[in-house]
Amino acid sequence: DMFSDNSSGIHFSDWSKYVAAFDGYIYWSKLTGKNKVSMDGDFIRLNTFANDTEKRSVISLHLVAGGPIAIADQYNTIGNDAWLYQNEELLALNTAKFTGKPLSGDPTNTDSQTWTGQLDNGDWIVAFFNRESTAQTRSLDFKNKLGVLNPVMVRDLWQHKNIGKLSNIQVTLPPHGCLVVKLVK
Repeated sequence: DMFSDNSSGIHFSDWSKYVAAFDGYIYWSKLTGKNKVSMDGDFIRLNTFANDTEKRSVISLHLVAGGPIAIADQYNTIGNDAWLYQNEELLALNTAKFTGKPLSGDPTNTDSQTWTGQLDNGDWIVAFFNRESTAQTRSLDFKNKLGVLNPVMVRDLWQHKNIGKLSNIQVTLPPHGCLVVKLVK
């Protein structure tokens, strides 16, 4: 309930700064990066999310922001959700100590729903999120935003498949959905 659009943009002068967890990730991302502070978005209880779309989004944000996956589901609440915690392509981001950043530090700006970062091997990670309760379109021009001059292979990390060689990407995301891709040089 407090992850995506509920209470979005409500800022406090004292702790915890924001009600919505996504806003907190955006706000604190200014302190993160290689050999800096690591995000810790608290425990994840997937049984509290409405559907698999929302569950993928919360897992993705934790890992794209450079945080750990702290599983708080219990044996009697995890149900069929264990697969969401076992995505090896996304977990590899944590192993690589990857930390992405939002394009905007303002949670009311839709650019804050696009996160990017570069792996040590030169590959890029791009994550598009939709915090809204309606479908939204997100896009990114690789040359203008990342400095990637030539088309690169784009791999969907949730679908475990290559999308194709692209210079830009545009996607329509369902409510509270996400797309996490790797741009392979």
